[in-house]
Amino acid sequence: MSPARGPVVPRRRLGAELRTLREQAGLTIEDAATGLECSISKVSRLETGQGIPKGRDVRDLLDRYEVTDQAQRERLMRWVRDGQRQGWWHDYSDVLAVGPDDPLVPDNLSRYVALEQDASEVRSFETALVHGLLQTEHYARAVLSTTSTADREVTDRLVELRMRRQNRLYVDDDPLIVHMVLDEAVLHRPIGGAPVMRAQLTRLLADAQRPNITIQVLPFSIGAHRAMDGPFMVLAFSDSDDNDLVYVESHLGQLYLEKEHDVQVYNLVFDALVDRSLSAEQSVAFISNLLLDR
Repeated sequence: MSPARGPVVPRRRLGAELRTLREQAGLTIEDAATGLECSISKVSRLETGQGIPKGRDVRDLLDRYEVTDQAQRERLMRWVRDGQRQGWWHDYSDVLAVGPDDPLVPDNLSRYVALEQDASEVRSFETALVHGLLQTEHYARAVLSTTSTADREVTDRLVELRMRRQNRLYVDDDPLIVHMVLDEAVLHRPIGGAPVMRAQLTRLLADAQRPNITIQVLPFSIGAHRAMDGPFMVLAFSDSDDNDLVYVESHLGQLYLEKEHDVQVYNLVFDALVDRSLSAEQSVAFISNLLLDR
């Protein structure tokens, strides 16, 4: 088993196994909630890896499901302990909690950050902005200052959080692998003004030289394509026990897709975008030419 960087992977593993055990016991979520004397939503959140698991709840569920194998019980309780850890992003809980009043800061942003930190690879299609993992500080500030209703102090904290998220790209040991497909519009939109955009394009060129970062441009010239309905991300995990998931964000909320069929559809769409995009080498040349014109 690959070591987890944060609490999300053990929570997902715990939830998936609890769901399997419940189904093997022939029980519904309602049955489990009744046995635990809690709400259905509590059991549902536990099975989907959301929230901090409590040892007593898990032990009670294992008793309800008549799980007697001691090794299995110990494995699940280890995941409970690992799932109770707090990641570095907990230091930003003050700004991660402002989401309900600000569509740019979703109330479950902390969940996405945690997933991103545990992921081994992020595949992303962007239509309007450079992905947060590749943004310069000034670009990020321009985005957040323009589209967020947060005050200056909160914006500063969100920018700092975004910069810290990028640290995984540059570590020597097991860096995060990213494959970004950028619609050409992303490169033309002058976020923050000309100087900020020049610095951002320069940053993309530098990142494109790293072995763990692939950047491809989807040019206007291809016309319509299979992802006309908007941006999305696919997060992959190194352990075979942890299923990939899709993250789609909008002003109205965030969508996590974890069913195998759904993830497969988005992976196929991403592969189609890759095939129609400029190659990594051609994309570097394309961005370099844009930079010369600015």
